[in-house]
Amino acid sequence: MNFRRSRTRSRRNSMNIMVSAEKWRNYGRKLSHRATDFLAEDSDDDTPRESKLKDWIDEFFVQKSTMSEESDQDVEVKLTNKQTLVLATLVPDEILLMDNFQTVETKRFVGVLMMADVSGYTALSEKYNNTGKGGTYRLTATLNTYLGSLIEVIYSHGGDIIKFAGDAFLALWKTDKRTFLCHTIHTAIACALIIQHTFGSYETDVKVNLKVKLAISAGNLIFSPIGTGIDWNYIIFGLPVIEAKLAESLCGSGEVKLTPTAWAHCYSRNYDHVVSGDGHVTIKSILYDPREKDVSKPFLGFGTMIRQINKPFVSLEALPDLLDSTDINITDISKKTELLSLRKTILKAGERDIGSEIRKFMIRPVLTQIDAHQPLEYLTEMRQVSILFITLKPKECSFPQLITIVNNSYQITSDIVYKSMGCVNKIILFDKDVMILVIFGLRGFKHESEAQAALKCAYSIKKRVSALDGVLEVSIGITTGQVYCGVVGHPLRREFTVIGAIVNKAARFMCNFRNKITCDEATYIKSKLSSNGFTLQPPTELKGIIQPGNIYEYTEEIRIKELFSIPLIPPLLNRYDEIEYFDNWLSDGNLSYRDFDALLLIGESRIGKTRLLEWMARYARNKDLKVCYLSLTSIHLATPYLAISQILEQIMEIREPILEFEKEEKIVHLLKRYSEDLCYLNNIIKVRFAYHDDVYSQHENVRKVKAKQIFKKLLLSIPDTHVILLDDLQNLDPDSWEFLEIIFDIVKMFTVITVTRGTFSAVHSWLYAVFMAHNIRKINLGSLESKWIAPLACQILDVQGVPNDLCKALITKCHGMPGLVERFIVQLFSSGALELKNICKNEVNNFIEEDLQFPDPDLLRPIALNECDQVTLNKLIQEKSSEEISICLVINKDELKTNLNVQNVDALIMIQIDSLTPYQQLLLKIASVIGTVLSRELLENIMYDNNPLTTAKAVKRLFAMRILSCANIKRTTSGGTITSNYSIRSNLICECSFEYEPETADYLPKYAFCKVMKFRNKNSRKAIYELLPLNQKKEFHSRVVNYFENNKQKCPECGGTIMVVQSTINLLSQFPYDNKYTLIEKLIEEDRDSETEIKNSDIQYQTSSAVKEDSIDVRRSRSDKFFETHNTNISQTTSVRSEIFNKTTPILKIKSNDVEDIYSREVNSKRVTMSSVIVKNKSSVAIKTLNIFNMIRAVTEASKISEWHDLGVIDSEDNLSGKSIEKETKSFCLHIEKGVSQTNFNRCTCAELNVVINEQLIYHSKEADLKTKMVEFLIQYSYLNILANNFDAAIPKLEKAESACQVLISWFDKQRFLGKIYSLKAAAFLMNGRLFCAKTNIAKAAKIYHINLNKISDLIQISGLLTVMNLKRTKHRIHMLQMKADSVFFLNVAVLLYSTLEDEQTSRVAALRSIRLVQQVECNVIDLCDAFSNGIQMELDRGSIESTLYLEKITYNAFRNMQRPIQADELFALGKLFMTVFHTRLARGQLAASIRSGFRALVVSSFLYAHNVSLDIIPDLFYLLLSRCRIEEAVHVVKLLKQLADGRVTIENETWYYALSIDMILDAGMQLESPNEISQYAEFSIHQGVSAGESRRRLIVGLWTYWLRADSERRAKRFETEALIWSNRIEEDCTLKTMISATRLAEGMLESLARKMDDLRKVVDLMELRSLADRELSRLEKDARDLRAVYPRWILLKANSFKLSGRQTAAKSLFNQALEESRRIHNRLEEASTLAATSTSNFRTWIQNARNGNFTHWSLGASQARTSWHELLYKISTNRL
Repeated sequence: MNFRRSRTRSRRNSMNIMVSAEKWRNYGRKLSHRATDFLAEDSDDDTPRESKLKDWIDEFFVQKSTMSEESDQDVEVKLTNKQTLVLATLVPDEILLMDNFQTVETKRFVGVLMMADVSGYTALSEKYNNTGKGGTYRLTATLNTYLGSLIEVIYSHGGDIIKFAGDAFLALWKTDKRTFLCHTIHTAIACALIIQHTFGSYETDVKVNLKVKLAISAGNLIFSPIGTGIDWNYIIFGLPVIEAKLAESLCGSGEVKLTPTAWAHCYSRNYDHVVSGDGHVTIKSILYDPREKDVSKPFLGFGTMIRQINKPFVSLEALPDLLDSTDINITDISKKTELLSLRKTILKAGERDIGSEIRKFMIRPVLTQIDAHQPLEYLTEMRQVSILFITLKPKECSFPQLITIVNNSYQITSDIVYKSMGCVNKIILFDKDVMILVIFGLRGFKHESEAQAALKCAYSIKKRVSALDGVLEVSIGITTGQVYCGVVGHPLRREFTVIGAIVNKAARFMCNFRNKITCDEATYIKSKLSSNGFTLQPPTELKGIIQPGNIYEYTEEIRIKELFSIPLIPPLLNRYDEIEYFDNWLSDGNLSYRDFDALLLIGESRIGKTRLLEWMARYARNKDLKVCYLSLTSIHLATPYLAISQILEQIMEIREPILEFEKEEKIVHLLKRYSEDLCYLNNIIKVRFAYHDDVYSQHENVRKVKAKQIFKKLLLSIPDTHVILLDDLQNLDPDSWEFLEIIFDIVKMFTVITVTRGTFSAVHSWLYAVFMAHNIRKINLGSLESKWIAPLACQILDVQGVPNDLCKALITKCHGMPGLVERFIVQLFSSGALELKNICKNEVNNFIEEDLQFPDPDLLRPIALNECDQVTLNKLIQEKSSEEISICLVINKDELKTNLNVQNVDALIMIQIDSLTPYQQLLLKIASVIGTVLSRELLENIMYDNNPLTTAKAVKRLFAMRILSCANIKRTTSGGTITSNYSIRSNLICECSFEYEPETADYLPKYAFCKVMKFRNKNSRKAIYELLPLNQKKEFHSRVVNYFENNKQKCPECGGTIMVVQSTINLLSQFPYDNKYTLIEKLIEEDRDSETEIKNSDIQYQTSSAVKEDSIDVRRSRSDKFFETHNTNISQTTSVRSEIFNKTTPILKIKSNDVEDIYSREVNSKRVTMSSVIVKNKSSVAIKTLNIFNMIRAVTEASKISEWHDLGVIDSEDNLSGKSIEKETKSFCLHIEKGVSQTNFNRCTCAELNVVINEQLIYHSKEADLKTKMVEFLIQYSYLNILANNFDAAIPKLEKAESACQVLISWFDKQRFLGKIYSLKAAAFLMNGRLFCAKTNIAKAAKIYHINLNKISDLIQISGLLTVMNLKRTKHRIHMLQMKADSVFFLNVAVLLYSTLEDEQTSRVAALRSIRLVQQVECNVIDLCDAFSNGIQMELDRGSIESTLYLEKITYNAFRNMQRPIQADELFALGKLFMTVFHTRLARGQLAASIRSGFRALVVSSFLYAHNVSLDIIPDLFYLLLSRCRIEEAVHVVKLLKQLADGRVTIENETWYYALSIDMILDAGMQLESPNEISQYAEFSIHQGVSAGESRRRLIVGLWTYWLRADSERRAKRFETEALIWSNRIEEDCTLKTMISATRLAEGMLESLARKMDDLRKVVDLMELRSLADRELSRLEKDARDLRAVYPRWILLKANSFKLSGRQTAAKSLFNQALEESRRIHNRLEEASTLAATSTSNFRTWIQNARNGNFTHWSLGASQARTSWHELLYKISTNRL
């Protein structure tokens, strides 16, 4: 395993540590694009159409058994004490104190009124409206804060809020017989002065000061409930009301003014006052308290009263219900009691249980919210409504008569409004006029057109109320727009109201246009009523409204018609030339050339390009041509290669589900053979071919060129002629264009593309090339000629004749654009201007004045999609024909003059939403925050007071209304298009996989418990989301953030449940967001070879079983381009390989016909696995070794020799002495997280899931305004992408995080985040090869962490690294520890960077500092493992072998002190550490210990499906096991190569298998496979052009050596040339794998030398071979000394070299040294080889077996090896007798 490679001796450059980390992590299993098809643009069927409005209303509002089941209602109306208390806060005390609610009782009493009017509200409203998004909410929040403060002061002084009126309210103090009126007035004056003193001026966040005017009056008052049935209200009037209103109008901001009547009851000496000329009195302060007996005593209680008023608000809904709860917090009880003590009538209402009576005074939205036990806060939303402000001017009469007039008017108004599905919000009688506020568009009262309903209602109200005796005039103002709907006031007293600019405007209309119905322009346009009913009013200045716009008077009602359906398959009009041109072009398909390669259709939007493409597709299919049709969207534009990948899938007829490697197999089948260049297509068409070694050393441009070559080759192999139709080419990504050009060049590919004018702001270079290319024929689509308008209109209206007036209007307004014709007809039909009639043919003459146009019937007849069906279709049409014909009439020709307008479907969506219960609406609102696709588990965790059964009923209702559907449902048409249809009830199903039992689910359908849902229409989600005010959006986004923070998500394979996180693709299409690319890359640019099905708590990705071979390597990141500049040595070597092996690539599963039989005999017959090997008398060791690879927990947690023995890993060295055993107990002490061992990492998608979740956390934290969290998630997202080698996605996010840090308030957070950001940027730039940028960011991070990497005095000694934690307590100790923990990653990156820059000293300092820090602070396991891996590897590269032993001890201590277990996503880092320890123990010559480390690393890599890593380990481990004479285990390790890919053997695996098999013959004298079989495989591979690699090198060199030993010079010659080429490698790493291969080459040279010793004719060859052998041995000397495990072999080869040179004395000395060194490190293999080489006996066993072509089987030879192994071995000799 190459983690590091230096520049001088190719010692594994440190960059490889980071790059190769990806080998340990399986990132291949991404979310399937097939499973995210539901994120694409909505189909037409999913969008409600205006023509279906009546059907929708009937379906959702007309009583039907299928839609009105009681079970769908999730709550029952059952009032609790808490509900009664909440209801009580919405009415004044006079209602709560009523004795009889059954009859109207008018109350008369003496009281004091205080009218409060907030000034500055208009200016504040304009300021907030100009701020944009959230302005209305902020306005209301500010108003609530201010009014709430005033209300609390009033209640603390014994007052009661009797009425609200927007920014004003009326407070009441009643006077009884025991109280003097002057005392009550004094109380009101004191309250008013405190309000002015404390809240007289309130500066808002937009620098607008709110002030309040307070007017006080006193006298006789009348309070009377009005209304009937369930619709009640109340009024208060009398002379004090009128006087208070007058005084308020005269009062200035900040003043307290008394009316003359009220002042008459006061003693003037008690107050500092000013009397105005009209008798009104302004109060300055209180001098004396009239209630004080000592009249000379000054008033001193004012200061105390002021200090008691500043208390925070407490939401009543947030407090527990004392009656319903059994376990109540004492603190909550005290808070509730304290709050309610200010208004004790609320408690009395609860005691009297009058909630059902109070309900009569509530509007429906409030009732439904309370009945559903939902907080009133959730009534708050932004809605599109129409406002009616009605003013009734009564005649002069007595108060009893006035009550009658008001009551009658209110009842008439309520009745009309109720029938019109509106809502009477309030009635106000502040002066002589009566004002009523009516709202259309609230919950449960939604129309197709609120404006139209409001106008009709206003007309009826004016007509009926004006007829009442006593009503002089009725003035109504109507406006339409968005308002803030919700409760305003204080938790003790509040009212539901609407606030917004249009409310003020309606009030101004009402006041300025007396006795009229007036409306604004928005109402006029949205009403769709005839313009004859509106009269434009002269411009009028309105108070507080700068630009009121056009104002219309409405005078009469116009009937509206609904729109019928439009034919779905109409004939093509006026495009015959284009079709003929297309036909002639297709005729060139039989020729070897053609005039042009592609056809470009250019036209305006809605010109008919899509319809023309559909007809071209129909025409091509009828000519038996294959058709590929793709409509490009913004997703294609943002996703590289998505379009080209989808095109190729359609061409190859690949449909869902894609099974295993279906796409790859089809490609190989088309090409007839496997090509190594296919790997260049991996990122292009989303396939998974194995990368060969050359890929990583090539420049990106080189790879792209090769990708284009193999792509063209693939296209040429497709036998059928295809017609490719691409709609909206402007949405194509630039990367796909380069490959689309290749398609143009293919003669059998006919490509038609369309471009829409005006849809792109700038012409990209590739798009410019489209227009300029000579091989692309351009056709500009013109508008329809006038003669085609009548047929088109008939097609749209499904009639045979249309009036000429209509045709003229369409010609004039639509300019021949088919799409605009359709829209205008829809508008006319909606407004009632068109009428459809069925008449007899003989009645046509009755409509001569209409000048009906009857187009050719052939232009109106539906056309079958397939020509073969046309005859049947014609017969059906003929059978249903009659004497009647359909015609269209214009009944309101004035409508033909109106401007073109498109009917908005938002009204229809709101009808659906408002028909839901509050619980269902709340569920939908939270769902809209989550996204278009949502997980039930996430939804239920965010919901308040979630009840599974209630939620199931709500989901059932939402499914039935086609708002939600199962996200796992996919329906495809024959053409492969995913479709859905509102009218198809069969889609009320759920395809999620979970256990469902109707008996335990209250017999609800399965889809009610759907685990993964989606919004069927994105407009529905958008409309629901926009209902939420800013504060609720923030709250729900925060809840999503909190959930994901507190609940770690795992994929099902890791023991978790899939939380489907919505792609920000859908969020970004509707809400502003930066950098869309990353998540598009995650959810769209992914492998096409698997289908993901998202499931529930047992949710699992049902990904098709795929070939597991090299599953990491085939998904490498683009960061591999780093090697092109920094691994020049590898590039040189690669070029050598390419010169030899450039024919083709290995055979996988598909073979060419000429070699299939022989390959089947020679290869497939040998694909044995360990489970299929039949060996007699298997030892227990062999059996246990077989099982060890499935025991991840036992292997990684084994810390004692005895535990290894229990696993079957037994070495004879373990029994040498007790001291040795005691010494080995100091090993890793690890604990793996529970459940990890059951994980299938080949199917694990945790890495991708975490990236997507973090992407969502970034979005949600941003929307929740959690700036610190957002920066944290940006950093975490970047970190995960860097671990995945996806630095391209990390760098932009880090830039954004760095910018966001500048606004953080906390200095520590800013420093901490910046340190992480700079460290991550350095890592990303390092991976990208931008070393200067990496170094710059490392320097910035070092400055933040206060680390001087040049200071080495305290770190130069390894022995000083063992430290203990400094427990000194300081003020910033926690912050310091956090910064230290973060700096570990920084130091790890610095190690890699400076190692790459060849600054060994700085790199070493960073490594040692990192090791010191991980002992002082607790950091994450990945950083911990990297720190020790880097440090140990650094010392190993320096040649400080003994230092690595000390570092290992520190590593043991660190892991022993670690408290938490190792988690699944940290195993890859642990595997890297095991590999590093494995290499260091090899270098030290600790063979038995190395074997244990090797087993650890191999088990982890196999468990993680990191097959490349396993291939690095197996050859080394095999040699070590042979060295210790553990033959059985060595064989099982070799056979593991056949199991790594789950039975599908890769070329690399198979080559290593045979390479190690020949090694066993050469080194051990026994066979696993026969030499002939091995040689046949090698020769076959050469013939097939298997690519070069380390396994190939070992195999070829081994066979060359073998045939030299076997005296078969002819067969040796076959491998000699390639074998000797490897001797030209000047630089290679010093791993055991390469050292064994190099020594084998040297051995082969010596063997060849021995063969030529006695042949004087070959003296030249002899000299050359001797020179080559000596040079090779000299080159390997230093590496062999550093790698003690292989040093005895090198000595033995050197001795043989001396022996062949005639230097017997030196040879003998080296033989002795080899024997001594072998025994010192307990290398049994080299010891036996040395004994064989020095033996005087002439052992000829090996030679004889070679000549027979059959060696002792390993199972028999293993026993002999334990006693006399050297007798089986070979020794180099010149004597071949």
